[in-house]
Amino acid sequence: MPIAKPIDPPHVALEKVVRELRKRDRFLICSHVRPDGDCVGSTLGLLYALEAMGKTARAFNASPIPLNFQFLPGWERIANDVRDGFEPETTVFVDCGGPDRVEDGFQPRGYVINIDHHATNDVFGEVNYIDVKATAVGEQIFAVVDRLGIPLTPEIATNLYLAILSDTGGFRYPNTRMHTFEVAARLVDAGANPSTISQEFYETRSPESLWLQGQVLSNLHIECEGTFCWAEITWDMYKKVGGEENEPDGLVSDMRGVRGVEVSALVHELEEGGLRVGIRSKGKVDVSVLAQRLGGGGHHNASGAFILGNYDEIKRRVLGESRRHIAESLGLKQSC
Repeated sequence: MPIAKPIDPPHVALEKVVRELRKRDRFLICSHVRPDGDCVGSTLGLLYALEAMGKTARAFNASPIPLNFQFLPGWERIANDVRDGFEPETTVFVDCGGPDRVEDGFQPRGYVINIDHHATNDVFGEVNYIDVKATAVGEQIFAVVDRLGIPLTPEIATNLYLAILSDTGGFRYPNTRMHTFEVAARLVDAGANPSTISQEFYETRSPESLWLQGQVLSNLHIECEGTFCWAEITWDMYKKVGGEENEPDGLVSDMRGVRGVEVSALVHELEEGGLRVGIRSKGKVDVSVLAQRLGGGGHHNASGAFILGNYDEIKRRVLGESRRHIAESLGLKQSC
């Protein structure tokens, strides 16, 4: 569901975050499973910023870091397990709608700071810096670093630039605004290299990833009078390439680029049963509403859901809900 609890305006929440970061010393930074560029870049940008303040900080993500993020300074410092005796005074969530997005049953330790830009955030922190107008959480971390007066190092700048590049689709998505470019310019001036970052992010692909992409693009389904494009990656397909770490990045957004398509959906079968689905819109259809009906969340143009159970049954439900929502939103025949 959309944010229902009262929250501070972003500028007020920012000041609270800055105050808490200054007065605390031991931090655990957490981000959502199957991390994207904003998730990884924001985590590392904040990690380096806290260390620049003389703080002790650790980063945690339950999933492997994808290949095309392994050029980022410090990527290997994101641990897949923090059960080693480290006791944080503060847990900072970045780009996370709720603690369960870190991993099932995850329990934050100490004081909780929640930094996010999703309108579907659960507002679970003691401080909640939620700015739905921010292009990326990386933009919010930039504001934190700037307000703290921490010098922008090449390490911080590179990570935050990637975060913003990723969540704006290379500065192509509607969330891109003048402030986005102002922040990007500051990051470039501090040492982020746009050419290198773009090449590593967009053009570093494994042969297995390209094979999966070919399988998906060869089996597209176009429905709802040409407005809905969907495809799937089955677990058998993942097994052939060695697992989900070879998932093609940005493929569901590429599917949205088919002429006439307003909504794209890429269904991923889970090994444990069920699926996750990424959903993208060109703007006429609010896919966050659809994602919420499926138990997920996100933005107007980019959302998703994670559902456990029988894969075939859940896939039918997801596709049925998608068709209904698209038909309602675009005024199409209900039979689509």
